[in-house]
Amino acid sequence: MVSDFLGSWYVTKHWRPGRKEIEFVNSLKPKSCPCCGSKDIVKKGKQKKTGLQRWKCKSCGKRFTPLTGTVFDSRKIPIADWIEYLIHLFEYHSVSSAAYDNRNADSTGYYWLKKVFFVLKGYQDDIVLKSKVWIDETYVSIWKTARTKKGTNELRGLSRNQCCICTGTDGKKTFLIFCGMGKPSSPKAWRSYSPHIPKEATLIHDGERSHNILIEKLALKSEVHSTEETKGMPDGVNPMNEINTVHRYLKRFLSRHDGFDTDELQDWLNLFCFLWNEGPNDYDRVTAFIDRAVRKRALLRYSEWADSE
Repeated sequence: MVSDFLGSWYVTKHWRPGRKEIEFVNSLKPKSCPCCGSKDIVKKGKQKKTGLQRWKCKSCGKRFTPLTGTVFDSRKIPIADWIEYLIHLFEYHSVSSAAYDNRNADSTGYYWLKKVFFVLKGYQDDIVLKSKVWIDETYVSIWKTARTKKGTNELRGLSRNQCCICTGTDGKKTFLIFCGMGKPSSPKAWRSYSPHIPKEATLIHDGERSHNILIEKLALKSEVHSTEETKGMPDGVNPMNEINTVHRYLKRFLSRHDGFDTDELQDWLNLFCFLWNEGPNDYDRVTAFIDRAVRKRALLRYSEWADSE
């Protein structure tokens, strides 16, 4: 009895990947060597104990698997658990509830969240919208950054307590950039919007003065719909509905993950942008995330994360 129990406990504690997981991992094709970055790589047999596909770099001679040097490297939990966690996170579950549903500790949930942020860092860098673009700013309050006037009341209105998020969409792709506290200046608007808007596009906006620099430098056609014009207008006929829809879902998403500070806001925006751009199917999103993680080849060890907290 004791020996049987001890044997089952040992198997549980010393997890080994199953056949399906090995097949899934082997289906992932690395694009480059995790050691030197060379794309001149070839298959080189399989590991005896696990059956994982090995690859060899012709440039540096190093051998590796599809997960070497990724956030899944040296994993102690099956990738199936990762997939379940990602699906819960993508469905707007809180980090704690996603970890609970996945039967993991809260610390594991937050560690995995940092890995998600790690993989998605720079996700928006290459996003350039099509020829018809809606832009607008939305504002969120983050309690950890709240400042007061003369040590009493919080500053009111679009003050330093309001984080400004510059948003753009062409109806399909979207970008969201945290550009600082309060209303954006022309230089901030330029830094946030210009990398994602093509020249000579049609810009649909609310006439905010900081947008003028975009219109001038990118030779954009300007279509203005002021807040006074669109206020109270039904969604179906509101010319700003494309951008308003993004903001509605963004506020709902952020409300499920309150308590973070400004240092994390862009990470959350990257995650929301990824969910929005990769389509409504969670399995497609998971596939896109894992593919990006394998291509990125970047590690985040638990000790590094714990020391930074």
